[in-house]
Amino acid sequence: MKITVCFLLLLLVVSVSTGQPKTKTLQQPFPQDVRTVLREMTASLAVLKVEVTSLQEVNQASAAKLKELEKQEAVVAQQEAEIKMLKKNLEAQQVAFSASLLADGAQTIGPFNKHTTLIFKHVLTNIGGAYDPNTGVFTAPVRGAYHFEWHIGVHASNTAAVLVKNTNHIFAVAEHQGSGYGSSSQCANLRLEAGDVVFVRLWHGAKVFDNMNRHTTFSGHLLFTM
Repeated sequence: MKITVCFLLLLLVVSVSTGQPKTKTLQQPFPQDVRTVLREMTASLAVLKVEVTSLQEVNQASAAKLKELEKQEAVVAQQEAEIKMLKKNLEAQQVAFSASLLADGAQTIGPFNKHTTLIFKHVLTNIGGAYDPNTGVFTAPVRGAYHFEWHIGVHASNTAAVLVKNTNHIFAVAEHQGSGYGSSSQCANLRLEAGDVVFVRLWHGAKVFDNMNRHTTFSGHLLFTM
């Protein structure tokens, strides 16, 4: 009886042991594997640092080149502005004109009951375009000293004309010719500011004559800038 009970207990223990589920055991990495991973990570970080440093150097070099290009562009822009200014000043310094009273034919103009600006319509020279043949007025393009000459012709009559700067009478000419042809002339050097105007004004009651020989003329040119 005891043998039977012991045998049954033994079978029970064996059955319980075989019925329990098997558990897997996790294999822990060896210390040498961890060191290998650390070495690889350290090497990768070193490579990344080198690449970052290289990119920073490239960026710094690019920024320096960009600043240098911006400086060069500023210098070029300044030089272009100076060249334009020099061209403008050079063009402004080239001032000369000469014109006669009539475009064609022969004619006596006047008398008028008031002072009248003479319009010299036949333009021989107008370098710089400072003289306006539609108004008879010369406008100074730059500040400087200018030389002017005017000649007034008359046929069997009296004439008188005056050179005007803005509203100021400068020099006058006059001629009394009882018969035939006569003329009178004058010249002046004037200091003008840019925008000042100069013209010849026929005196009221006077006459002026011109024909294809161009007796009555108005001329001027820039002597030098100031």
